[in-house]
Formats: sequence, structure tokens, C-alpha cells
Amino acid sequence: MVAGVNVPDESVVSPRRSGIGFGRVFAASVAIAALQSCTTLSEDDCLTLDWAVLGETDGELGRPLSDLNRYRRDCAKYDVVPDSRAYMEGRQRGLVVFCTEDNGYREGRNGAASRLVCPAALEPGFRRGYELGRAVYASVTELRASNDSIVAARSEIEHLESEIEDRKRSARSDDIDDKEKQTLHDEIDDMERRIDQLDEDIGILIATLAVSVSQYHAAVGAARREGYDEPMETELLSALRRLAQ
Repeated sequence: MVAGVNVPDESVVSPRRSGIGFGRVFAASVAIAALQSCTTLSEDDCLTLDWAVLGETDGELGRPLSDLNRYRRDCAKYDVVPDSRAYMEGRQRGLVVFCTEDNGYREGRNGAASRLVCPAALEPGFRRGYELGRAVYASVTELRASNDSIVAARSEIEHLESEIEDRKRSARSDDIDDKEKQTLHDEIDDMERRIDQLDEDIGILIATLAVSVSQYHAAVGAARREGYDEPMETELLSALRRLAQ
């Protein structure tokens, strides 16, 4: 059961890292980031882009190196060859910003897919942060899914119980024949079987909540020990306690 789970006191947490970001952002980088949302580069883009800035922006965003091949294909239509050297030098500078442990945590905590873009020297730190954040994300997602499933199942049970009562009243009416009454009884039987299945599903979900809550606390504890300012999902935990009663 979830009842009785202790929620850590927020006042005792002294986070080392209260903000996680990409670092400095230039106006040129912002413009290029907006450009990257386009499907292809235009002729003007290919002729005027600062390839070093584009590479740095791509690196800061953790974009795949395959983007450079896309730029080559786009610009080949206009007989323009991207400055690959400038792009790669800029990209390496950008990856230094992206491939930090703090940013890895942010990526994992937001549920971002794992990106294999970091240089070998930076990958371990980024990966450590990513795994810490991903563990919190996964455990919170599991708890929310359990909460939503239990709420939905109980709501469906209430609806079915109301439908059953309506059909029972209709079956007692003298205005319908035996065939219609039998149809109503068959529908009642089907709905009662569905309620039994839902009750079983709820029982299983509640039985596994203790493990899910424990995993969540462990993930948050691990993140906090590393100094990440990870808030506790107190409202969600309270809702789960009520559902488990």
C-alpha cells in the first residue's frame, strides 16, 4: 500500500544546481535555430549562413552530425558547398556546452531520447546526469500512469453501475416482451463481468504502487544527493495514497 510513505522535507534539501541551461545565447544563434525548423535551406541561406555559428548552435542543441549532410544536399542545388571545417569547429564548441552532466540531467528528466553526440571525453559526465534524470522521469511517468489508470477504471465502474441500474429498471417494466428482457439481462451480465475485470485490474495496480513509489523515492534521492534541485511530487503521492485506501 502507498499509505505511510514518508515524503522528504523540502527544507532539508540544499541543491548545488538550481538551474540547468545551454549557457550563452547569441542573436545569430537564435536566428539560426529558427532557420533549422525549415525542411530545407534556401539559396539565400546557403550563400549567407555563418557555418561556424550554425555548427555551434547545432552542437549546443545536441543535434546529430548527419545534419551537415542535409545542409550539403540542400546547398548542392545552388552550387554552394558548406564550410565543413568551420561548421565542425563550431560544432565542437557547441558540444562542450551541451555535453555537461547538468544538461544530461535536464535531457533525461525531460524524457528526451538518448543522443550519441558527445565526444568521448565528455560522454561519461553527460551520461551520468542523463541516467539520473531519466530515472526520475521514468518513475514519475509510471506513477502518473498508475494514477490515471486507477481513476479511469473507477470512473468506468461508476458508469457501468449506473447503466446496470437503468437496465434493471427497464427489465422490470411491463411494457417490454420477454425477448427484450433477456437482452437487458445479457447486457447486465456483460457489464458485471467488465466490472469484475476492472476491480481485478485496480487491485493489481494498487498492489504494485508500493514498489513504484519506492523506485520514485530512490530516483529522487539519488538526484538530490548529486545536488540536483528535484522537487517531490507531493500532490501526486497524496492522490495515490487516497486511491490506495
